[in-house]
Amino acid sequence: MKKSLLFILALSAMMTSCATATNKSAEESATASDSTEVRTVECVASGDVVFVDLDYIMSASKFYASEGKAYETKMQEFQTRATEAQQGWAKKEESLAKEYNKLQNDAAKLQQDYEKGLVTTLKAQERQAELQKKGENFQTRMTGFQTTVQTETAAFQQEEQALAEEQMVLMNRFQAIAREAISEINADRRYKMIVNAVSVVDADPTLNISDLVLQKVDELYAAGALE
Repeated sequence: MKKSLLFILALSAMMTSCATATNKSAEESATASDSTEVRTVECVASGDVVFVDLDYIMSASKFYASEGKAYETKMQEFQTRATEAQQGWAKKEESLAKEYNKLQNDAAKLQQDYEKGLVTTLKAQERQAELQKKGENFQTRMTGFQTTVQTETAAFQQEEQALAEEQMVLMNRFQAIAREAISEINADRRYKMIVNAVSVVDADPTLNISDLVLQKVDELYAAGALE
């Protein structure tokens, strides 16, 4: 499930389109051929397009060390408790199923023995009363078990929703500080385009400004930019 903070962060790229220019031939051909139109596409230079790896920035940032790890620990503890609870429910359910089947088998055997004349009516009635009492006790415990599972399941769901909301807040906080860092770094518009590394198929590593953004993110976070 996991990259940093158990989620992948996305950031809108600041994009500038390439400009298209149309240049016509400066002179007519001396031959009978038609004049031609030459179309060129003027794109920004490669150095003007850079990218950032937001996953890397998140995992290496002071923000993650302070808030992200705490959240991950909380999530891991929740998942451990939920898994252990589910395993405990499964074992209890298996045990109750075996007990129920035994009661059913004991009742069927008593009926068969009585029909075969292997037990007296009085003995059969006494044994039937015992089985009925055990059945009532079983039903009480089964109902209690089901109520416990429903209550604990509701509590886990509520906690899971709270963790999901906390995760969303963390995502929003990181995106906010990352946007601010990129905005400050590119305040002079030195880069015409900054894209997220998840959208990059191949690129010159020198166009990666993640460390520059990471440094600015840490500066902003230390300065209380999110407070």
